[in-house]
Amino acid sequence: MLFKLLRTELKLNLRCLPTLLAGFVLFGALFSLIALTLSRTLYKSETPVRATVAVVSTGDQEYLDTAIRYISGLESASFALDFVEMKEEEAYSALEAESIIAIMLLPPDAINSILYGYNDPIRIVFSPKSSLTSVFLSELSRAGMRLLSAAQASTYTASRLFREADLGPELSAAYYEIDMLNFNHVLNREKLFVSEDTLPVFLSYLASGLVLLLAFAHICYAPALKRERSSFYSLLFASKASPVMYLGVKAAVCSLTYFCFLLLLLIAGPYLAGKTETADIVISPGAVALVFLSSFILACLALLLHQLFSDAAAVMAQIICALLMLFAGGGLIPAAFLPAGLLKAGSLLPAPLLWQEYLKLLTGEKYFDLLPLLLWGLAFFAAASGVFMLRRKELR
Repeated sequence: MLFKLLRTELKLNLRCLPTLLAGFVLFGALFSLIALTLSRTLYKSETPVRATVAVVSTGDQEYLDTAIRYISGLESASFALDFVEMKEEEAYSALEAESIIAIMLLPPDAINSILYGYNDPIRIVFSPKSSLTSVFLSELSRAGMRLLSAAQASTYTASRLFREADLGPELSAAYYEIDMLNFNHVLNREKLFVSEDTLPVFLSYLASGLVLLLAFAHICYAPALKRERSSFYSLLFASKASPVMYLGVKAAVCSLTYFCFLLLLLIAGPYLAGKTETADIVISPGAVALVFLSSFILACLALLLHQLFSDAAAVMAQIICALLMLFAGGGLIPAAFLPAGLLKAGSLLPAPLLWQEYLKLLTGEKYFDLLPLLLWGLAFFAAASGVFMLRRKELR
């Protein structure tokens, strides 16, 4: 019975190979088109549009020039803003004519008010036309104001508390701790940008694309994994074949045929691209094991979904599962935009784990963390076997 099942499943899976090849070409072309379109849309080499902010003050001219030079030298401001000193009437006329986007009205003693803590407010007047640029600058100003208010409140509160408790000598250490907390809070924004130690964004999304391509192309195995007719199951149960053996043969044959197909692509890929120096990385033992476990996980997941749903619903569920798992693990959008709890849980799912391992493969590593992938594959197979056993009476 075992050899009959092996022969039957092998025939079914081999019939899927032409469809699988067509699926790879189709989904590969689709992902390439999406990537090309997004790269041209998001990374246009256009010159940033600069805007001008007028600075108006009746205070000390020396301090004003120093303040303008300091603000203009900030990286976040110098990228898109120019600060120009103007008279008040001239500034309002320029704002009405839309040659500037905002006016900063400094009080006469602005510098000393900041240094000595009595904080005369700096008024910012935005364009009444409510352009997108002025709205954006307004929101940034409000955010900066809240950050500054929190930093000043913590500093002044600590100062008053320590002085009233007669702990003046320890105030310097308290100031240092407060400054470090504020700096850490502000520097968390670096999570949204690429640093020197961060992998290139291109490789990250290429790894995501590979995982999605493997998952989407695997739906071509639906004819081999779909539920059989009732007469087949009657024959299967009459022969007293083990349901686990039956599902194991389906999963094993599907995994091996997909593995051989992917391995041929990985071996031939560097030579077809003319990059023979990467061939050793691709066919390393770790990479071969990674490809096999990828095939095993996808086969067992598809087997489980086909046991749970009808054929069409199982195919859709396979696509949706791949997208949702990769999204939850930070493979589709930057991880900084995801809730910490979701990211922590999502990073344990099989699609993000595959994404991390393929990212290692693309960066030239030869050693991979494969045990979690093996456990996920076995868990999917065990779940598929459990569902099959529960449906056994219905199938009879």
